[in-house]
Amino acid sequence: MPLFPLLRRRHRGIIPTFEPPSSSATPTATVIGERRFRVDVPYLFPKDMPEYDRLTFQHYFLKTLLGGNYVAPIDSPRRILDVGCGTGIWGREMAQPFPGTQVVGFDIEPHTLVSHVIEMPSNCLFVQGNVLQGLPFSDHDFDFTHQRLMVAALPARAWPYVVSELVRVTRPGGWIELVEAADTFEHMGPMTRKFMEWWHNLESKTGFDASLMTRLPTLLTKAGLSQVKESILQVPLGAWGGRGGELLAKDLHAIFTNLKPVYCTQLKLSEKEFDHTLQKLPQEWDTHHTYFHFYITYGQK
Repeated sequence: MPLFPLLRRRHRGIIPTFEPPSSSATPTATVIGERRFRVDVPYLFPKDMPEYDRLTFQHYFLKTLLGGNYVAPIDSPRRILDVGCGTGIWGREMAQPFPGTQVVGFDIEPHTLVSHVIEMPSNCLFVQGNVLQGLPFSDHDFDFTHQRLMVAALPARAWPYVVSELVRVTRPGGWIELVEAADTFEHMGPMTRKFMEWWHNLESKTGFDASLMTRLPTLLTKAGLSQVKESILQVPLGAWGGRGGELLAKDLHAIFTNLKPVYCTQLKLSEKEFDHTLQKLPQEWDTHHTYFHFYITYGQK
C-alpha cells in the first residue's frame, strides 16, 4: 500500500524590498524554556538536538513524499549548493549518487555543532554564514542550488534579496529548487484555526509571512528564471490519511512543540492553554480530514 494513498497533487506553472543587514561580530544564543535559540538572526526555531532530530525525521518524510531528494531535471551537476542545510543530511545523500560532484552545505550554525549527527562524505563541504548577508560564493558557481523550508528563517522582506543571491551563484542553464510549506490547511477545526490565529499574530510581530510560499513561481520569474514550474502537494494530515498522514502529524506536532517558547513568550500565552490546544490537534485532524500543503518550485537560469 502506498505511504500517501490520499495525496493530492496540483501543478501550476510586489514583494517588499530588502537591504541585507551588516554583519555582526559574534553569533549569540539564549535559552528559553530549556531550548537554545539564536538571537542574532530572525530564525524562529530552536537550534538544539531535539530540533536536529526533528529535521532528520522531516528529511526522510519529505524524501518519501517527493519520491527522492529533488524534483528539478538536473543532469550530472558539477557543484551543488544547499542553502540552510541544517544537519547536512540532504547534502550527504546528494553526494552519494553524484560522487564526482562537490556538494556545499551553507548554514548559520557552525558545522561542529551538527557534525556528530551525520558523518559527511569526502565530496561534501560545509560553509558557515548568514544568507541574509549574502552568499560567499562567486557568480555562476553552482549547477544546482537547493533551499528547503526557510519559511521561518527568512522574513518576508528578505525573500527577493535571497532569491537574487540564489540566482547569482547559479550558472546559466543551472537549476534552482525551493521546497516550502505555507500556513495552508484544508478542512480546519477550531483548534487548528486557533493555532493559525496565533501564527498570524506571531507573523505580525516578527515580520514573517508564510503566504509568500504560495507565490514562489512569481518570485522566481521576476528574478529572471525560465521554465518555472510548481507542484502543490496536498497531504492528508493525521491517521485518517494512512502512514504518511501519521508521519506528517508527528512532524507538525513536533514543530508546534519546538515553537512553544516562541509562542508563549511573544504572544503571552500560558503554557496550559498552549498544551491544551496542541493536545487536541491530532483528533481534530482525523475528525475533519485535514490536509496540509507543500510547495515545490523550480526554474532554470
